[in-house]
Amino acid sequence: MNNLQSDKRLLREAFDLVVAVYDDPKSRAQLDAWRKQSPMHEQAAAKAEADWALLGQVENVSLSRFDRIKLAFQLQFERFSETPFKLIPPLGVAMALSTLLYVSIDEQVPTPAQPSVVNVVPATKPKVSTRHYQTVWGQQQTVELEDGTEVWLDWSTDLKISITKSSRHVTLLSGKALFSVKPDPNRPFIVASNSAVAKVLGTKFVVNKLDEQAVEIEVLSGAVGVSDKTQHVMKQLGKSEVVRVTNGKLSEVKTRPLAEIGAWRDGVIVFEQRPLIEALEALQPYTSYLLDTRFIYDGNRPVSGTFILKKGDDALRAIMQSYRLRGDVEGRNTLVLRSETPQRPF
Repeated sequence: MNNLQSDKRLLREAFDLVVAVYDDPKSRAQLDAWRKQSPMHEQAAAKAEADWALLGQVENVSLSRFDRIKLAFQLQFERFSETPFKLIPPLGVAMALSTLLYVSIDEQVPTPAQPSVVNVVPATKPKVSTRHYQTVWGQQQTVELEDGTEVWLDWSTDLKISITKSSRHVTLLSGKALFSVKPDPNRPFIVASNSAVAKVLGTKFVVNKLDEQAVEIEVLSGAVGVSDKTQHVMKQLGKSEVVRVTNGKLSEVKTRPLAEIGAWRDGVIVFEQRPLIEALEALQPYTSYLLDTRFIYDGNRPVSGTFILKKGDDALRAIMQSYRLRGDVEGRNTLVLRSETPQRPF
């Protein structure tokens, strides 16, 4: 089992245990014992709790001013750890931090000291609907959520969806998905992947997890707010606009032809003057290879055409031939692409 599969397994176990604590607070002992097994178990539990907090199901008990600040610094230190758990972004931590740092300056009467803990609030138990969807290589799936939102999953996609009366939250663990969100001004629809967060009220957009560092968001209609991991920077995307979040940083907003966005739902991939490097990146999930494009020196040349997803290797060979690329297989399935050296005229 590789590290990514192990991380996913731990995260799912942690999430199930956190939900169990919400249903029965007596289950916390089981969660505490599980998280002590290793540092990875502890990180998975922390991230699962942060993700659950984003749904508004976890609240802080009444804290003194000193304890609030103390817990805030603890959360801040965890959030900016040098080895973050990558599968779920630290949105819950950010929200908890912003709540904890709100301390009234005019408060004159000291609050009695109480434990600095985060407890599940059992007073009211709003209904939580949690779903987990996965597709394998070569498979697509369409699902309709209970709120009327439609979701299209592309090949090799893994996502979790949690819906309550006040929130709708998706965690994209891998792959690509298109969301046609049912408008609901009282329940924002949030999609988180790596360090990228997309927030909408009702629109149609695509979230594509390119790798463990980069996520791309494309908008078919409506408006989408996209933020980085700090949530200090947010960009508003409109129809046909695209942005990437790489290593927690937002790129410049670009435009992309609507014909390209979401064409994969019809079993094809469309390029209209797409730069060669970007075209190869988009094509890679439908091929048998991991593509290494570092040695292509003219990667901005435009690519146009329509290719069948199930014939991804044929499409790759056609592009390699047209753009004079040579490929060498390294390891099990890495294809290193190189630009052929132009021949000198006689």
